Amino acid sequence: MTDSATKVAIYGPGAMGLHITRLLHERGVPIVAAITRPGSDKVGKDLGTLAGLPPLGVPVRCDAEETLAETAPDAVAVAVDTYLNQAMYDIYATIVRAGANVLTLAEEMLYPFPTSGARARQLDELAKRHGVTVTGTGHQDTYWVGLVSVLAGSAQTLHTVEGELSWNVDDFGPAVARQQHVDSTVAEFGEWLAGTARKPTFGRTALYALAAAIGLTPGRPETRTTPFVAARTTPCAALGKDIAEGRLLGYTDTDTLHTEEGVDLVISSTGKVYEAGETDFNEWRATGRPTLHLRNDRVMTRDTTCTTLINRIPDVVRAEPGLVTVDRLPQLRYQASLGKASSGRASAG
Repeated sequence: MTDSATKVAIYGPGAMGLHITRLLHERGVPIVAAITRPGSDKVGKDLGTLAGLPPLGVPVRCDAEETLAETAPDAVAVAVDTYLNQAMYDIYATIVRAGANVLTLAEEMLYPFPTSGARARQLDELAKRHGVTVTGTGHQDTYWVGLVSVLAGSAQTLHTVEGELSWNVDDFGPAVARQQHVDSTVAEFGEWLAGTARKPTFGRTALYALAAAIGLTPGRPETRTTPFVAARTTPCAALGKDIAEGRLLGYTDTDTLHTEEGVDLVISSTGKVYEAGETDFNEWRATGRPTLHLRNDRVMTRDTTCTTLINRIPDVVRAEPGLVTVDRLPQLRYQASLGKASSGRASAG
């Protein structure tokens, strides 16, 4: 890779992929391709038009291998799904084999080795063979890992690190609203919770990444889930309907990760449809000596999710090949010049 402008592709032109598109365009980063699943009604449409921008001359395509070969992006921003399942592995593998770096908003990819170890190791080996990097990033990179690990670094002794946060389902589109069981009844939610084998939560994955960033050894995880019920009729923009009193606006996952060093890491994450006046926040407390406190109010989580990915592009381009988690990247910083991101890899072809 040279010092020419870094070329980016969008894989998944949904709510988040289109927001990344708008922010990349605003910062002058060349977007050379857009890819979606076969059969999508977005195939053939201009990416700029879909994002509410002037046409970019970038049609959405569904032939991933051919598109990547023709456009040769340096990095691909993936905003498709949460987990490292087989379908997502295949997407990442296709990008890696094309010689492009991957930055993904998939929450499990923030630190996938404890929860999807076999696929994570396979992807790590594939990326190393092709001389590229795969990294999961987003809001968690900043507000649940980076800032919190720095805060913990000012402690003499540490007993617990506990976070509470809230995010607005309406900012992330209908797929996320359905994932958060918006508009379910309490009984339906209870049946689902009792009858499903829960996949790792967003919070658990973030706690594994936080443990790595602080330098703690993960032990036993625990998860407790509670529904968030509407106290009054509440409009839901993501689903285009009102949620009646007594039905779910979303739910809260509270995760605890015990560590071998005796420090408990806890995160309570509420994803729900907001009522009037509610805003996103992140709040963390660390007990020990001294007691530490960090709170961020009125956080624009959709924006911080996408801008964190964008500011990570140079770090990922320069990183060692493989599946590289954010604790192994430089401290996140604002990238004043995203037009150029040269690779520092001796082995990258």
